[in-house]
Amino acid sequence: MAIIYSYPEKTTPADGDFLVITDSEQPAPNKNRTKSLKIENLADYIISSTSGVTGSGTTDFVPKFTDGPNGVIGDSFIKSYVFAPGTGNEENRVEIDPTPGANPNVLIVNTGRFTTVQTDSIVASDTGSVTMNGNVNIGNASTDELNILSTTNIWNAPVKAGPTLFGALAPGADYVLASTASSTLEWKSQDDYVSGAIIKMIPYTTTASPGGSETYSADNNIVKIGWSGGNGTYVINLPSATAIPYRVIRFTTNGTYPGGGSHKVQFTPPVGETIDGAAFFEISKAYEGISIWSTGTEWVVIQAKAH
Repeated sequence: MAIIYSYPEKTTPADGDFLVITDSEQPAPNKNRTKSLKIENLADYIISSTSGVTGSGTTDFVPKFTDGPNGVIGDSFIKSYVFAPGTGNEENRVEIDPTPGANPNVLIVNTGRFTTVQTDSIVASDTGSVTMNGNVNIGNASTDELNILSTTNIWNAPVKAGPTLFGALAPGADYVLASTASSTLEWKSQDDYVSGAIIKMIPYTTTASPGGSETYSADNNIVKIGWSGGNGTYVINLPSATAIPYRVIRFTTNGTYPGGGSHKVQFTPPVGETIDGAAFFEISKAYEGISIWSTGTEWVVIQAKAH
């Protein structure tokens, strides 16, 4: 009879291969009889008798038990991997995607810390805090809201608790964020600051010359006009009265205007609009000025000064 090890060796078993075993569980006279056993039956026995783990996984996914009673492991929704390998901009990422196909939450971990966290919300407990260093962007659309519900510091100037930035202010009213005597910032009605306060008007400065023109588009509410050259007319094309209804703009000349009234500045509204019901309005002297007001459809001279 051949010795077992003299048979050809098979290094990769298959489920249907047989092993020769001794059946020691049988009582005499059948005890220790030789029997055959399939590899697949042996594998099932090892798993069931030793709580062996089966299952499969996907590269980079953290495993979890998908069938606890049967000890089966599969993929969890947590993925750990290196993003953009070999590009010089590699990132160690932890991706959490509980809903396949949805946008996952991504934690980017470099040099031992989370460098980027993408999530819908961050909530700290009542005794906790959220600290954000560097640039902070809040919102990406005009419908986004920033609500400050508690005492807050802005550049070391505490903001007094009060109405939220959006939504809680009275509709139809105008508010300003003002500094108080106690060095806090507080929402105040615009009416509280219309009178009794110093208002600075920073001018837009231009130099008129005969035959020249410009279209006024600056945000300044006062314009200082100088003169260079001989006699003639300089045209200032006004912005549309419909662009910002009820806007007031003041224009004033300085002392560079020669006498005689032959150095004219002509204010001309856009086509289809008027100023005082006319196609243009002129000034021509030193230290002369006008104040114009938009009705929403036309410009009206509400004050004129001449020497």
